Amino acid sequence: MKEKFDKIVNSRFGRVADKLCNSVWYVVAYGLVCILAHTFDIPVIGAVLLAVLLVPALLFCKNSFVLVPFLTTCMFVMSEETKPQSGYFGKPLYIAVLCLVLVVILTAFVFNLVYYKKWRVMFKRGYLTVSLALVSGLLVVGGLGAPSMSWTGVGMALAIAVTMFLPYTLLINCGEYAGRKTVEYFAWVMITVSVVIAAAVLKQYVIHDIKLTNFNISGADKRDYIVFGYAISNTAAAFVVIALPITFYMVYIYKHGYLFLIAIALELVTIYFTFSRASLVVAVPGTAIVAIAMCFKKKTGRLGYWIAFGIAAAIAIVGIILLRHQIGGLISKVLSGGVSSSGRFGLWKRGFSAWKLYPVFGVGIWYLPPINNWYYSFHCTPLTYLYCAGIVGLAAYLYHRYKTVRLTFSAKLTAERVFVALCVLAMLCNALLDIAMTMPPHLLYYGIMLALIECDVKKTKLELQPTVATDTGADGVDANIESTVSDQSVKTEVKGE
Repeated sequence: MKEKFDKIVNSRFGRVADKLCNSVWYVVAYGLVCILAHTFDIPVIGAVLLAVLLVPALLFCKNSFVLVPFLTTCMFVMSEETKPQSGYFGKPLYIAVLCLVLVVILTAFVFNLVYYKKWRVMFKRGYLTVSLALVSGLLVVGGLGAPSMSWTGVGMALAIAVTMFLPYTLLINCGEYAGRKTVEYFAWVMITVSVVIAAAVLKQYVIHDIKLTNFNISGADKRDYIVFGYAISNTAAAFVVIALPITFYMVYIYKHGYLFLIAIALELVTIYFTFSRASLVVAVPGTAIVAIAMCFKKKTGRLGYWIAFGIAAAIAIVGIILLRHQIGGLISKVLSGGVSSSGRFGLWKRGFSAWKLYPVFGVGIWYLPPINNWYYSFHCTPLTYLYCAGIVGLAAYLYHRYKTVRLTFSAKLTAERVFVALCVLAMLCNALLDIAMTMPPHLLYYGIMLALIECDVKKTKLELQPTVATDTGADGVDANIESTVSDQSVKTEVKGE
Protein backbone atom coordinates (compact mmCIF):
# COMPACT_ATOMS: atom_id res chain seq x y z
CA MET A 1 0.00 0.00 0.00
CA LYS A 2 2.80 2.39 0.90
CA GLU A 3 4.58 1.65 -2.37
CA LYS A 4 1.46 2.51 -4.36
CA PHE A 5 1.03 5.81 -2.60
CA ASP A 6 4.75 6.54 -3.02
CA LYS A 7 4.20 6.34 -6.76
CA ILE A 8 1.25 8.77 -6.54
CA VAL A 9 3.18 11.25 -4.39
CA ASN A 10 6.20 11.13 -6.68
CA SER A 11 4.12 11.23 -9.85
CA ARG A 12 3.58 14.36 -11.89
CA PHE A 13 0.15 14.80 -10.27
CA GLY A 14 1.65 14.64 -6.77
CA ARG A 15 4.41 17.09 -7.63
CA VAL A 16 1.94 19.54 -9.18
CA ALA A 17 -0.33 19.30 -6.10
CA ASP A 18 2.63 19.96 -3.81
CA LYS A 19 3.73 22.94 -5.91
CA LEU A 20 0.24 24.45 -5.97
CA CYS A 21 -0.18 24.10 -2.22
CA ASN A 22 3.05 26.05 -1.75
CA SER A 23 1.97 28.84 -4.12
CA VAL A 24 0.24 32.15 -3.57
CA TRP A 25 -2.78 30.91 -5.55
CA TYR A 26 -3.45 28.31 -2.87
CA VAL A 27 -3.53 31.10 -0.26
CA VAL A 28 -5.82 33.23 -2.44
CA ALA A 29 -8.19 30.28 -2.82
CA TYR A 30 -8.65 30.17 0.97
CA GLY A 31 -9.42 33.88 1.02
CA LEU A 32 -12.02 33.56 -1.74
CA VAL A 33 -13.74 30.67 0.08
CA CYS A 34 -13.88 32.70 3.31
CA ILE A 35 -15.32 35.79 1.58
CA LEU A 36 -17.87 33.66 -0.26
CA ALA A 37 -19.00 31.76 2.84
CA HIS A 38 -19.12 34.86 5.05
CA THR A 39 -20.85 37.13 2.54
CA PHE A 40 -23.63 34.68 1.65
CA ASP A 41 -23.99 33.14 5.11
CA ILE A 42 -23.06 29.61 4.00
CA PRO A 43 -20.46 28.43 6.55
CA VAL A 44 -21.23 24.73 6.03
CA ILE A 45 -20.42 24.99 2.33
CA GLY A 46 -17.38 27.06 3.29
CA ALA A 47 -16.21 24.30 5.65
CA VAL A 48 -16.58 21.72 2.87
CA LEU A 49 -14.56 23.88 0.46
CA LEU A 50 -11.86 24.45 3.06
CA ALA A 51 -11.60 20.69 3.52
CA VAL A 52 -11.32 20.27 -0.24
CA LEU A 53 -8.36 22.67 -0.17
CA LEU A 54 -6.74 21.20 2.93
CA VAL A 55 -6.87 17.46 2.18
CA PRO A 56 -4.53 17.56 -0.87
CA ALA A 57 -2.01 19.51 1.21
CA LEU A 58 -2.13 16.83 3.89
CA LEU A 59 -1.83 14.01 1.35
CA PHE A 60 0.88 15.32 -0.97
CA CYS A 61 2.89 17.86 1.03
CA LYS A 62 5.56 16.93 3.53
CA ASN A 63 6.13 20.57 4.45
CA SER A 64 3.82 21.46 7.35
CA PHE A 65 3.97 25.18 6.52
CA VAL A 66 1.26 24.51 3.91
CA LEU A 67 -1.15 24.20 6.87
CA VAL A 68 -0.73 27.89 7.69
CA PRO A 69 -3.48 29.15 5.32
CA PHE A 70 -6.02 26.78 6.87
CA LEU A 71 -5.01 27.55 10.47
CA THR A 72 -5.26 31.30 9.92
CA THR A 73 -8.48 31.49 7.88
CA CYS A 74 -10.75 28.61 8.93
CA MET A 75 -12.59 30.76 11.47
CA PHE A 76 -13.63 33.34 8.86
CA VAL A 77 -16.33 31.24 7.21
CA MET A 78 -18.80 32.21 9.95
CA SER A 79 -20.87 35.38 9.66
CA GLU A 80 -22.83 37.15 12.36
CA GLU A 81 -26.01 35.49 11.12
CA THR A 82 -24.46 32.02 11.42
CA LYS A 83 -22.43 32.28 14.61
CA PRO A 84 -22.84 29.29 16.98
CA GLN A 85 -24.98 31.27 19.43
CA SER A 86 -27.57 31.89 16.70
CA GLY A 87 -28.56 28.22 16.59
CA TYR A 88 -27.73 28.04 12.89
CA PHE A 89 -25.75 24.84 13.28
CA GLY A 90 -28.53 23.01 15.12
CA LYS A 91 -29.96 21.41 11.97
CA PRO A 92 -29.25 17.66 11.73
CA LEU A 93 -28.06 17.97 8.12
CA TYR A 94 -25.54 20.67 8.99
CA ILE A 95 -24.30 18.70 12.00
CA ALA A 96 -23.86 15.58 9.87
CA VAL A 97 -21.96 17.45 7.14
CA LEU A 98 -19.67 19.18 9.64
CA CYS A 99 -18.98 15.89 11.44
CA LEU A 100 -18.10 14.29 8.10
CA VAL A 101 -15.79 17.18 7.24
CA LEU A 102 -14.11 16.87 10.63
CA VAL A 103 -13.61 13.12 10.21
CA VAL A 104 -12.08 13.62 6.74
CA ILE A 105 -9.70 16.32 7.98
CA LEU A 106 -8.62 14.34 11.03
CA THR A 107 -8.09 11.20 8.93
CA ALA A 108 -5.97 13.12 6.42
CA PHE A 109 -4.03 14.77 9.25
CA VAL A 110 -3.26 11.42 10.92
CA PHE A 111 -2.21 10.06 7.52
CA ASN A 112 0.13 13.04 7.09
CA LEU A 113 1.71 12.41 10.48
CA VAL A 114 2.15 8.68 9.88
CA TYR A 115 3.11 8.56 6.18
CA TYR A 116 5.67 11.36 6.45
CA LYS A 117 6.78 10.06 9.89
CA LYS A 118 6.10 13.38 11.56
CA TRP A 119 4.65 11.74 14.66
CA ARG A 120 8.18 10.77 15.66
CA VAL A 121 9.46 14.33 15.83
CA MET A 122 6.47 16.69 16.08
CA PHE A 123 6.76 17.00 19.86
CA LYS A 124 10.52 17.24 19.92
CA ARG A 125 11.62 19.90 22.38
CA GLY A 126 12.23 23.34 20.93
CA TYR A 127 13.83 26.43 22.39
CA LEU A 128 10.48 27.81 23.61
CA THR A 129 8.84 24.51 24.58
CA VAL A 130 9.46 24.83 28.31
CA SER A 131 8.41 28.49 28.56
CA LEU A 132 5.25 27.83 26.54
CA ALA A 133 4.42 24.86 28.76
CA LEU A 134 4.92 26.95 31.88
CA VAL A 135 2.92 29.96 30.74
CA SER A 136 -0.02 27.91 29.45
CA GLY A 137 0.13 25.27 32.19
CA LEU A 138 -0.04 27.81 35.00
CA LEU A 139 -2.99 29.46 33.28
CA VAL A 140 -4.76 26.07 33.36
CA VAL A 141 -4.32 25.77 37.13
CA GLY A 142 -4.93 29.48 37.65
CA GLY A 143 -7.40 30.17 40.42
CA LEU A 144 -6.33 27.13 42.42
CA GLY A 145 -7.98 27.47 45.80
CA ALA A 146 -10.23 30.35 44.72
CA PRO A 147 -14.01 29.84 44.57
CA SER A 148 -14.08 31.33 41.06
CA MET A 149 -12.05 28.46 39.61
CA SER A 150 -14.24 26.27 37.40
CA TRP A 151 -13.90 23.34 35.01
CA THR A 152 -15.21 25.61 32.27
CA GLY A 153 -12.30 27.94 32.90
CA VAL A 154 -9.89 25.01 32.86
CA GLY A 155 -11.30 23.97 29.48
CA MET A 156 -10.82 27.47 28.09
CA ALA A 157 -7.25 27.60 29.44
CA LEU A 158 -6.55 24.23 27.79
CA ALA A 159 -7.82 25.62 24.47
CA ILE A 160 -5.44 28.57 24.90
CA ALA A 161 -2.56 26.18 25.66
CA VAL A 162 -3.23 23.95 22.64
CA THR A 163 -3.62 26.78 20.13
CA MET A 164 -0.46 28.43 21.41
CA PHE A 165 1.69 25.30 21.46
CA LEU A 166 0.50 23.00 18.64
CA PRO A 167 1.32 25.23 15.62
CA TYR A 168 4.69 26.07 17.16
CA THR A 169 5.83 22.51 17.80
CA LEU A 170 4.42 21.18 14.53
CA LEU A 171 6.10 23.81 12.37
CA ILE A 172 9.53 23.88 14.03
CA ASN A 173 9.78 20.09 13.86
CA CYS A 174 7.89 19.25 10.66
CA GLY A 175 8.06 22.44 8.61
CA GLU A 176 10.60 22.88 5.83
CA TYR A 177 11.72 26.45 6.37
CA ALA A 178 13.18 28.09 3.26
CA GLY A 179 13.89 31.60 4.51
CA ARG A 180 12.47 34.27 2.24
CA LYS A 181 10.20 31.83 0.39
CA THR A 182 8.49 30.68 3.61
CA VAL A 183 8.12 34.15 5.12
CA GLU A 184 6.81 35.50 1.81
CA TYR A 185 4.22 32.69 1.88
CA PHE A 186 3.21 33.82 5.38
CA ALA A 187 3.05 37.43 4.16
CA TRP A 188 0.60 36.47 1.42
CA VAL A 189 -1.49 34.65 4.02
CA MET A 190 -1.67 37.75 6.22
CA ILE A 191 -2.49 40.04 3.28
CA THR A 192 -5.29 37.63 2.36
CA VAL A 193 -6.55 37.68 5.95
CA SER A 194 -6.63 41.49 5.80
CA VAL A 195 -8.65 41.41 2.56
CA VAL A 196 -11.12 38.93 4.07
CA ILE A 197 -11.66 41.16 7.11
CA ALA A 198 -11.91 44.27 4.92
CA ALA A 199 -14.68 42.52 2.95
CA ALA A 200 -16.43 41.65 6.23
CA VAL A 201 -16.25 45.27 7.41
CA LEU A 202 -17.63 46.48 4.08
CA LYS A 203 -20.48 43.99 4.30
CA GLN A 204 -21.50 45.26 7.74
CA TYR A 205 -21.49 48.88 6.56
CA VAL A 206 -23.56 48.03 3.49
CA ILE A 207 -26.22 45.79 5.04
CA HIS A 208 -26.76 48.17 7.96
CA ASP A 209 -26.54 51.28 5.77
CA ILE A 210 -24.16 52.80 8.29
CA LYS A 211 -23.56 56.54 8.00
CA LEU A 212 -20.37 57.85 9.52
CA THR A 213 -21.95 61.16 10.35
CA ASN A 214 -24.43 59.66 12.82
CA PHE A 215 -22.57 56.48 13.79
CA ASN A 216 -22.27 56.10 17.56
CA ILE A 217 -18.72 54.81 17.67
CA SER A 218 -18.50 54.35 21.44
CA GLY A 219 -21.98 52.99 21.96
CA ALA A 220 -24.59 50.58 20.69
CA ASP A 221 -23.94 51.09 16.96
CA LYS A 222 -20.45 49.66 17.13
CA ARG A 223 -21.49 46.86 19.47
CA ASP A 224 -24.49 45.87 17.37
CA TYR A 225 -23.21 46.40 13.84
CA ILE A 226 -19.44 45.85 13.64
CA VAL A 227 -19.55 42.15 14.51
CA PHE A 228 -18.59 39.28 12.24
CA GLY A 229 -19.56 35.98 13.85
CA TYR A 230 -15.95 35.00 14.48
CA ALA A 231 -15.02 38.26 16.22
CA ILE A 232 -16.15 41.72 17.22
CA SER A 233 -14.53 44.84 15.81
CA ASN A 234 -11.62 44.97 18.28
CA THR A 235 -10.50 41.37 17.85
CA ALA A 236 -10.95 41.45 14.07
CA ALA A 237 -8.80 44.58 13.87
CA ALA A 238 -6.08 42.81 15.88
CA PHE A 239 -5.61 40.35 13.00
CA VAL A 240 -4.99 43.25 10.63
CA VAL A 241 -2.55 44.86 13.06
CA ILE A 242 -0.48 41.66 12.90
CA ALA A 243 -0.54 41.84 9.10
CA LEU A 244 0.88 45.38 8.81
CA PRO A 245 4.59 44.64 9.52
CA ILE A 246 4.72 41.57 7.27
CA THR A 247 3.14 43.57 4.44
CA PHE A 248 5.99 46.04 4.87
CA TYR A 249 8.30 43.05 4.43
CA MET A 250 6.93 42.65 0.90
CA VAL A 251 7.72 46.31 0.27
CA TYR A 252 11.25 45.72 1.54
CA ILE A 253 12.21 42.61 -0.43
CA TYR A 254 10.84 43.59 -3.84
CA LYS A 255 12.46 46.22 -6.03
CA HIS A 256 9.03 47.61 -6.86
CA GLY A 257 7.54 46.58 -3.53
CA TYR A 258 6.08 50.04 -3.04
CA LEU A 259 3.04 48.65 -4.88
CA PHE A 260 2.30 46.78 -1.65
CA LEU A 261 1.68 50.18 -0.10
CA ILE A 262 -1.83 49.79 -1.53
CA ALA A 263 -2.29 46.73 0.69
CA ILE A 264 -0.95 48.69 3.68
CA ALA A 265 -3.40 51.51 2.95
CA LEU A 266 -6.25 48.98 2.79
CA GLU A 267 -5.19 47.50 6.13
CA LEU A 268 -5.09 50.93 7.79
CA VAL A 269 -8.49 51.85 6.38
CA THR A 270 -9.90 48.54 7.59
CA ILE A 271 -8.56 49.10 11.10
CA TYR A 272 -9.93 52.64 11.15
CA PHE A 273 -13.44 51.59 10.14
CA THR A 274 -13.59 48.96 12.86
CA PHE A 275 -13.04 51.92 15.23
CA SER A 276 -10.90 49.72 17.45
CA ARG A 277 -9.05 52.18 19.64
CA ALA A 278 -6.50 49.62 20.88
CA SER A 279 -5.61 48.74 17.29
CA LEU A 280 -5.45 52.36 16.13
CA VAL A 281 -3.10 53.25 18.99
CA VAL A 282 -0.69 50.59 17.71
CA ALA A 283 -1.25 50.77 13.94
CA VAL A 284 -0.93 54.51 13.27
CA PRO A 285 2.38 55.29 15.03
CA GLY A 286 3.75 51.84 14.22
CA THR A 287 3.11 52.31 10.51
CA ALA A 288 4.72 55.75 10.55
CA ILE A 289 7.84 54.47 12.33
CA VAL A 290 8.31 51.49 10.01
CA ALA A 291 7.65 53.62 6.90
CA ILE A 292 10.29 56.17 7.92
CA ALA A 293 12.78 53.38 8.67
CA MET A 294 12.09 51.84 5.26
CA CYS A 295 13.06 55.11 3.59
CA PHE A 296 16.61 54.56 4.79
CA LYS A 297 16.87 50.76 4.98
CA LYS A 298 15.29 49.66 1.70
CA LYS A 299 18.11 48.49 -0.57
CA THR A 300 16.51 48.25 -4.02
CA GLY A 301 13.91 50.46 -5.66
CA ARG A 302 14.36 53.08 -2.98
CA LEU A 303 13.57 55.97 -5.32
CA GLY A 304 10.20 54.52 -6.26
CA TYR A 305 9.40 53.95 -2.61
CA TRP A 306 10.36 57.50 -1.71
CA ILE A 307 8.13 58.83 -4.50
CA ALA A 308 5.21 56.61 -3.49
CA PHE A 309 5.66 57.44 0.19
CA GLY A 310 5.94 61.14 -0.61
CA ILE A 311 2.75 61.09 -2.70
CA ALA A 312 0.90 59.21 0.03
CA ALA A 313 2.14 61.65 2.68
CA ALA A 314 1.16 64.65 0.52
CA ILE A 315 -2.33 63.24 -0.10
CA ALA A 316 -2.73 62.56 3.63
CA ILE A 317 -1.66 66.09 4.56
CA VAL A 318 -3.92 67.75 1.98
CA GLY A 319 -6.81 65.50 3.03
CA ILE A 320 -6.32 66.35 6.68
CA ILE A 321 -6.26 70.08 5.90
CA LEU A 322 -9.37 70.00 3.69
CA LEU A 323 -11.35 67.65 5.94
CA ARG A 324 -9.94 68.81 9.26
CA HIS A 325 -13.35 69.53 10.79
CA GLN A 326 -14.90 66.20 9.76
CA ILE A 327 -11.79 64.22 10.73
CA GLY A 328 -11.53 66.07 14.01
CA GLY A 329 -15.12 65.17 14.81
CA LEU A 330 -14.58 61.51 14.00
CA ILE A 331 -11.34 61.35 16.01
CA SER A 332 -13.00 62.99 18.98
CA LYS A 333 -15.68 60.32 18.82
CA VAL A 334 -13.14 57.51 18.53
CA LEU A 335 -11.10 58.84 21.44
CA SER A 336 -14.01 60.11 23.51
CA GLY A 337 -13.49 59.17 27.09
CA GLY A 338 -10.13 57.58 26.31
CA VAL A 339 -9.41 53.99 27.19
CA SER A 340 -11.49 54.30 30.34
CA SER A 341 -14.69 54.63 28.31
CA SER A 342 -14.42 50.99 27.28
CA GLY A 343 -14.38 49.94 30.93
CA ARG A 344 -10.76 48.80 30.96
CA PHE A 345 -9.83 50.80 34.04
CA GLY A 346 -12.83 49.35 35.82
CA LEU A 347 -11.78 45.82 34.82
CA TRP A 348 -8.23 46.37 36.03
CA LYS A 349 -9.37 47.76 39.39
CA ARG A 350 -11.85 44.93 39.84
CA GLY A 351 -9.22 42.35 39.00
CA PHE A 352 -6.71 43.88 41.40
CA SER A 353 -9.21 43.79 44.26
CA ALA A 354 -9.94 40.11 43.61
CA TRP A 355 -6.28 39.18 43.09
CA LYS A 356 -5.24 40.57 46.50
CA LEU A 357 -7.28 37.78 48.11
CA TYR A 358 -5.55 35.04 46.08
CA PRO A 359 -2.16 36.46 45.07
CA VAL A 360 -0.25 33.20 44.41
CA PHE A 361 -2.49 31.39 41.88
CA GLY A 362 -4.96 34.19 41.12
CA VAL A 363 -8.71 33.95 40.64
CA GLY A 364 -8.86 31.83 37.48
CA ILE A 365 -9.69 32.69 33.91
CA TRP A 366 -13.45 32.38 34.44
CA TYR A 367 -13.62 35.02 37.19
CA LEU A 368 -15.32 37.64 35.02
CA PRO A 369 -18.88 36.86 33.86
CA PRO A 370 -18.76 35.31 30.38
CA ILE A 371 -20.34 36.96 27.35
CA ASN A 372 -22.12 34.67 24.86
CA ASN A 373 -20.57 31.65 26.59
CA TRP A 374 -17.11 33.13 26.00
CA TYR A 375 -14.82 34.26 28.79
CA TYR A 376 -14.24 37.97 29.28
CA SER A 377 -10.57 38.92 29.61
CA PHE A 378 -9.03 41.74 31.61
CA HIS A 379 -7.88 43.38 28.33
CA CYS A 380 -4.19 43.50 29.23
CA THR A 381 -1.93 40.47 28.87
CA PRO A 382 0.37 40.96 31.91
CA LEU A 383 -2.60 41.83 34.13
CA THR A 384 -4.60 38.89 32.80
CA TYR A 385 -1.83 36.47 33.75
CA LEU A 386 -1.39 38.17 37.12
CA TYR A 387 -5.08 38.20 38.02
CA CYS A 388 -6.00 34.82 36.49
CA ALA A 389 -2.86 32.83 37.40
CA GLY A 390 -1.35 34.88 40.19
CA ILE A 391 2.27 35.77 40.82
CA VAL A 392 3.46 32.43 39.45
CA GLY A 393 1.48 32.98 36.25
CA LEU A 394 2.92 36.46 35.69
CA ALA A 395 6.43 35.17 36.43
CA ALA A 396 5.97 32.41 33.84
CA TYR A 397 4.72 34.93 31.28
CA LEU A 398 7.67 37.28 31.87
CA TYR A 399 10.05 34.32 31.59
CA HIS A 400 8.44 33.41 28.27
CA ARG A 401 8.84 37.00 27.06
CA TYR A 402 12.52 36.91 28.02
CA LYS A 403 13.00 33.66 26.09
CA THR A 404 11.34 35.04 22.95
CA VAL A 405 13.50 38.17 22.99
CA ARG A 406 16.63 36.12 23.56
CA LEU A 407 15.66 33.76 20.73
CA THR A 408 15.12 36.63 18.30
CA PHE A 409 18.60 38.04 18.88
CA SER A 410 20.41 34.71 19.27
CA ALA A 411 21.71 34.74 15.68
CA LYS A 412 22.59 37.35 13.09
CA LEU A 413 19.43 39.29 12.29
CA THR A 414 17.76 38.70 8.94
CA ALA A 415 15.04 40.72 7.27
CA GLU A 416 12.70 37.74 7.62
CA ARG A 417 13.16 37.47 11.37
CA VAL A 418 12.99 41.22 11.95
CA PHE A 419 9.65 41.64 10.21
CA VAL A 420 8.09 38.54 11.79
CA ALA A 421 9.29 39.79 15.18
CA LEU A 422 7.62 43.13 14.41
CA CYS A 423 4.38 41.22 13.81
CA VAL A 424 4.74 39.64 17.25
CA LEU A 425 5.52 43.04 18.76
CA ALA A 426 2.43 44.56 17.12
CA MET A 427 0.29 41.76 18.55
CA LEU A 428 1.79 42.19 22.03
CA CYS A 429 1.30 45.97 21.99
CA ASN A 430 -2.30 45.57 20.88
CA ALA A 431 -2.84 42.99 23.63
CA LEU A 432 -1.81 45.51 26.28
CA LEU A 433 -5.26 47.01 25.74
CA ASP A 434 -7.11 43.99 24.36
CA ILE A 435 -7.43 40.22 24.56
CA ALA A 436 -5.44 38.87 21.59
CA MET A 437 -2.84 37.04 23.71
CA THR A 438 -5.54 35.01 25.48
CA MET A 439 -7.76 34.32 22.47
CA PRO A 440 -7.35 30.85 20.86
CA PRO A 441 -7.82 32.13 17.25
CA HIS A 442 -5.14 34.79 17.68
CA LEU A 443 -2.80 32.39 19.44
CA LEU A 444 -2.72 30.21 16.32
CA TYR A 445 -1.03 33.18 14.65
CA TYR A 446 1.26 33.60 17.64
CA GLY A 447 2.44 29.99 17.52
CA ILE A 448 3.08 30.25 13.78
CA MET A 449 5.15 33.42 14.21
CA LEU A 450 7.22 31.93 17.03
CA ALA A 451 7.94 28.94 14.80
CA LEU A 452 9.05 31.20 11.94
CA ILE A 453 11.44 33.06 14.24
CA GLU A 454 12.96 29.87 15.65
CA CYS A 455 13.27 28.25 12.23
CA ASP A 456 15.03 31.36 10.91
CA VAL A 457 17.47 31.28 13.83
CA LYS A 458 18.28 27.63 13.11
CA LYS A 459 18.76 28.33 9.41
CA THR A 460 20.99 31.33 10.07
CA LYS A 461 23.17 29.41 12.51
CA LEU A 462 23.42 26.50 10.09
CA GLU A 463 24.56 28.83 7.32
CA LEU A 464 27.24 30.28 9.60
CA GLN A 465 28.37 26.88 10.80
CA PRO A 466 30.99 26.31 8.06
CA THR A 467 33.00 29.28 9.39
CA VAL A 468 35.25 27.73 12.02
CA ALA A 469 37.37 30.60 13.28
CA THR A 470 39.39 33.70 12.54
CA ASP A 471 43.04 33.09 13.34
CA THR A 472 45.70 35.73 13.78
CA GLY A 473 49.06 34.48 12.55
CA ALA A 474 52.46 35.23 13.99
CA ASP A 475 52.94 38.02 11.48
CA GLY A 476 49.83 39.80 12.80
CA VAL A 477 47.78 39.21 9.67
CA ASP A 478 44.23 37.85 10.10
CA ALA A 479 43.65 34.63 8.25
CA ASN A 480 40.05 33.56 7.71
CA ILE A 481 39.83 29.84 8.11
CA GLU A 482 36.70 28.44 6.51
CA SER A 483 35.74 24.85 6.07
CA THR A 484 32.67 22.91 5.17
CA VAL A 485 31.32 20.05 7.22
CA SER A 486 32.84 17.61 4.79
CA ASP A 487 36.22 19.37 4.96
CA GLN A 488 36.26 19.08 8.74
CA SER A 489 36.62 15.32 8.58
CA VAL A 490 40.17 14.22 7.98
CA LYS A 491 40.45 11.64 5.24
CA THR A 492 43.55 9.51 4.95
CA GLU A 493 44.43 7.07 2.25
CA VAL A 494 46.66 4.15 3.00
CA LYS A 495 48.52 2.96 -0.05
CA GLY A 496 49.63 -0.59 -0.41
CA GLU A 497 53.26 -1.41 -0.11
